[in-house]
Amino acid sequence: MKSSLFFVLLCLFQINKLCFCLEEESLKVKNGFGSNGFISVTSFGAIGDGKTDDTKAFLKAWEAVCKGGHNRKILVPQGKTFMLKPLTFIGPCKSSTISLSIRGNLVAPGYTWYAGRYTTWISFDSINGLVVTGGGTIDGRGSLWWGNVNNRPCAMHFNNCNGLRISNLRHLNSPRNHVGLSCSQNIEVRGLRMTAPGDSPNTDGIDISNCIGVHIHDSVIATGDDCIAINSGSSHINITGIFCGPGHGISVGSLGVTGDFETVEEVRVKNCTFTKTQNGVRIKTYQNGSGYARKISFEDINMVASENPIIIDQTYHNGGTNGGISKSSSSYQNCHLTAKQRTPSGNGKGVKVTDVRYARIRGSSASDQDITLNCDADLGCSDIVMDNVNMVSATFGHKLFSSCKNAHGSLFASKVDCLKH
Repeated sequence: MKSSLFFVLLCLFQINKLCFCLEEESLKVKNGFGSNGFISVTSFGAIGDGKTDDTKAFLKAWEAVCKGGHNRKILVPQGKTFMLKPLTFIGPCKSSTISLSIRGNLVAPGYTWYAGRYTTWISFDSINGLVVTGGGTIDGRGSLWWGNVNNRPCAMHFNNCNGLRISNLRHLNSPRNHVGLSCSQNIEVRGLRMTAPGDSPNTDGIDISNCIGVHIHDSVIATGDDCIAINSGSSHINITGIFCGPGHGISVGSLGVTGDFETVEEVRVKNCTFTKTQNGVRIKTYQNGSGYARKISFEDINMVASENPIIIDQTYHNGGTNGGISKSSSSYQNCHLTAKQRTPSGNGKGVKVTDVRYARIRGSSASDQDITLNCDADLGCSDIVMDNVNMVSATFGHKLFSSCKNAHGSLFASKVDCLKH
């Protein structure tokens, strides 16, 4: 009898304990903390109807994850659209890694706002180990800005975010460049799809500045400017498996636009396809700057009716070759959130372009010119290698020609008749 009574009391105790645990877990979920480690922005008041301002709810969720230290994952749930005003997610965070899973959609306000000098719609600053993924869509509503607004924001910018990982997102119609990366090391970007009209102004896909160790791969970028722009202070950049077009191709630069000493080195672009782009692979520098672009390779590239497949323009300026001052220059991608000082100005003698290799580049040119090496008369371009570079005209029966000014290098199985040895 006593043993039976003891068993009953024990069962009641365990049931009460279970109820207490379930109640505690329910309270956690109600406050946004799920047992699987995710915090949903809806638990902090986000509505997700595409009209209500959900900015404060997102910032509350970020504060709970970044400063709380218990949960490390924020969820933007699928099937909802969250309207966000300009906001910044700021670190450092307690955890060594933070995840933002964007499964739903983010949309900018349905109006323009004062953007100041090249500001951003959604910013991330000083967050190490940040992972942004999920399969959702980020819509910058850029058509509201493209007509008459001069100071237009970048859609999403990551500054001082070492170990950053971005994957499986769709970016639509940024007012300016879609994604900016600055002042960071060890970055991987993959599985992105970026879309904007081919005539939308300065809507670069990805702009890189002052970054070391960036791998961008397996993505589709169709915008109105450079698919990827590699700006000053960047090195060890690896770009593979990119489908680019429409757009202005993949560019190193512009460098030296404001007379500064600017550098880019150790860049590898491989296994990429350019379809009906204004340019293919390009290096562009200003005469009034100084510095260097060196140790750059473009390999296994396929051109499909690109207007200017291969370009080096060492005298890039307003009205020059493929003219117009590039709005994607590094003048605004310069560690602005951490106020890192810029490199002192140079002597204005030009940016050196050396050790550039083009290998196994094929396909068609939409113009009669497949190669344009427009180098400065004083500096020149040196150690240029053309290895199996052979293209045809996209127009049947037309012949292609190359143009080289002050360019020196070597040829291997390439139809280039202007490069000086």
